[in-house]
Amino acid sequence: MGRLTTFDPVSKAVETVEAGIVVTTRDFDASFAFYTGLGLRVEQIFPADAPRRATLVASGLRIHLEVGDPRSATIRIRSSETDPANLVAPEGTTIEFVPAHSSVDRPELLSSLTITGPGDGWHAGRAGMLYRDLVPDRQGNCVIASHIRIPTGGPVPDYVHFHEVGFQLIFCHRGWVEVVYEGQGEPFVLEAGDCVIQPPTIRHRVLRSSDEMHVVEVGYPAEHVTKADPTTSLPSPALPSDHEWDGQRFIRFHSKSTTWTTDGSVSVADTGVRAATGGRADVRVIRGDRGSSWSSSPTPARTFRMLFVLEGTARLTVGDRTFEAPDSTTTTIPVGQIATVDVTSDSRLLFVEVVTD
Repeated sequence: MGRLTTFDPVSKAVETVEAGIVVTTRDFDASFAFYTGLGLRVEQIFPADAPRRATLVASGLRIHLEVGDPRSATIRIRSSETDPANLVAPEGTTIEFVPAHSSVDRPELLSSLTITGPGDGWHAGRAGMLYRDLVPDRQGNCVIASHIRIPTGGPVPDYVHFHEVGFQLIFCHRGWVEVVYEGQGEPFVLEAGDCVIQPPTIRHRVLRSSDEMHVVEVGYPAEHVTKADPTTSLPSPALPSDHEWDGQRFIRFHSKSTTWTTDGSVSVADTGVRAATGGRADVRVIRGDRGSSWSSSPTPARTFRMLFVLEGTARLTVGDRTFEAPDSTTTTIPVGQIATVDVTSDSRLLFVEVVTD
């Protein structure tokens, strides 16, 4: 962000990309409802699971709504110049300059053992969806894992949008959800056990869902910007299957048509995520009958790993900790450690791996 200077009456020509008014509020939800109720549409929102910053636009007006103590007017200008100095107008209005293109902040992974039970802890997030944080410490704000729920089915008040993100997984845990993605043709339905990865900046929209639809979403980095794109219409014609967005291909995993392979006494389904991301991530489904077991390899350096119990119960051992893991329990596997799963009732588990920078 630019340096602060006093007003200079000499004109300051700045190559402006866009400009807007900054509004700070102690009650983000109330202010957000007020401005969207006036007809302003969401241009971008951050973060999706617990918004505290949004850009709203209508009729040439752009409002940057942010959590904070109310303050005097600030006009924010996105500029292509390098670090232009901020200004203060004669009446006290701050003219604040920010870069036109912001890079994605990718914090260093702080790997640790985290165990999150099914519990409650639901809170409102983007587009009326309910969120539950599966990895509250976010491993140093590096990776976010969310349990997302839509209690009452029907149309979802979503809009065409994309995420400035390094990796993002959507795994349907319960129910079904209809979605549409850029370059993937007509809308399709994800059923329980299906998943997709959302390559960086791919445009998409949630259309409809069943009652009690649940998905598990894993994203890297933990905090990333969601941007609306009203200029893109979906559905759009299908692109070649090898089309890439920032080095990643769109992948859709169908659980009902998958091929299971044997790993010890359990069965494992490879979702194809490792190949689609060039090794950036791996997603597998582990299926075991009562009495079966499975062990991971040691977690490599700079790698986030987690297990989520999709159904059934299991006894997990990570390092020197052994604990019961019922349905919807999440466990992270720290760097250098091994996880052992002993199935205590017929179970399915989701294994997710993300290599961080």
